[in-house]
Amino acid sequence: MRRAALPFVALLLALMPVVRAADVTIESTFPADRGPGYRKPAPDAAGAVGQRHAVALDDRAFVAVDKATGQVVKDLSQHDFWLGVQSVNTLDLQANDPRILYDPLSGHWIAWVQGIDPMNGYLAVSTTSDPTGPWKGVKFPIPPHNYGAKAGLDKNGFYLTLHNGNNDTHKAHTCYAIPKADLIAPNGPDLSHLQAFPNLEIESFPATDLNPDKSPDAPEVLLNKEFGNAAGKLYLYKIKWSGTKASISDVQTIPLSTTYSTPNASVEEGRAVQPAPGGKLRADEPRRTDCVFAHGGSVFGCNGAKRTLKSRPGILWYELRVSDGALLQEGLVDDPTCDYLNPSLAVDRDGNVGLGCTRTSEKEFPSVYVMMHAAGDPAGSMGAPVLAVPGTTHYRINAPSRFGIGWGNYSTTCVDPSDPTLLWTCQEYANSTVDRQWCTAWVAFRRKVNP
Repeated sequence: MRRAALPFVALLLALMPVVRAADVTIESTFPADRGPGYRKPAPDAAGAVGQRHAVALDDRAFVAVDKATGQVVKDLSQHDFWLGVQSVNTLDLQANDPRILYDPLSGHWIAWVQGIDPMNGYLAVSTTSDPTGPWKGVKFPIPPHNYGAKAGLDKNGFYLTLHNGNNDTHKAHTCYAIPKADLIAPNGPDLSHLQAFPNLEIESFPATDLNPDKSPDAPEVLLNKEFGNAAGKLYLYKIKWSGTKASISDVQTIPLSTTYSTPNASVEEGRAVQPAPGGKLRADEPRRTDCVFAHGGSVFGCNGAKRTLKSRPGILWYELRVSDGALLQEGLVDDPTCDYLNPSLAVDRDGNVGLGCTRTSEKEFPSVYVMMHAAGDPAGSMGAPVLAVPGTTHYRINAPSRFGIGWGNYSTTCVDPSDPTLLWTCQEYANSTVDRQWCTAWVAFRRKVNP
């Protein structure tokens, strides 16, 4: 006997990814930093975790904490941190769009910043695995521009992509590649083999790839979603090394299953809500690619996105197979009652995807949330979001721009190098009644193992 056809709505529901119960254990939380910074009412919360420390490098400061206790062990303004980079008193700058990574493959920290005046780039590398010890740095030989840098690394090199000033979004980024041995040279970063690959898709983002067995000819991946107010495709490049010489592939275009809405803040739908009397937050960062992480022959990424212009801001995440660019999974986290902002993700040793973000709504102050997709879960599914650090008030700016109240453009999620089943995320949330006083927090979390 033939089965009756399912009604369309029932069929659609049957095909949708199942939302699982919360499978997350939160191990610890503690403050990361609070602002304001040099010029922004938002932190641009870059962070990294090493063997003993968690470091936030944001628009205000360099803040290192003992990751076991949350105790601050060093707190320097950006200005003072860069003045202390060897040779000391040479990198005198005010900082914008900072980035920081910890490389467990070499035991070094890598920091990047754009100077505001003069507008140049600066690169520094720690001399040991202790971020509170000496750093050595160099001015980066690139033309002045508002860069919006993306940073990544693998066993073979360090990669930085920057906006190059081209108004054509298909040619607006340049990738700079440095051999790993040159990056961690004893006298500081050696740029003699620095290579530039111009005319890349805007927002091209180099992956963080922590595979210790990666061969020199295995590719480093650059990945980003389509830029603009709508996104229906991804772009992928591959960089390979031969000695100190790198080469880059042509771009590969990978269609998504649908076209998502990614509006900027010039429209009302490009803003997020917080409880009254809090004003609307800028939620225009879906135009950006927020992070890229490589694991097990795949590359993962995420960014803000919406099902339609009228739906609430959510999180689009995806996994591609590196060898051929095949789209293995694609998921959207959203809710008709709340807004999700500035996600980032990483993948633990066992292939579990951990994601951190800010969540806000008419009834919930901006708060830090985490969630996980366990290895073996249905493709595109994501566990229920778990509240990690609750917001306590609305975020306020007495004179917001016409686009709304600025919120941080970035966040960080990374793997603990001393326990690769543990993930860390650094996120912005609302915890101050002072005008323009942003706050960030660290959260350590892992997949819950049920008995």
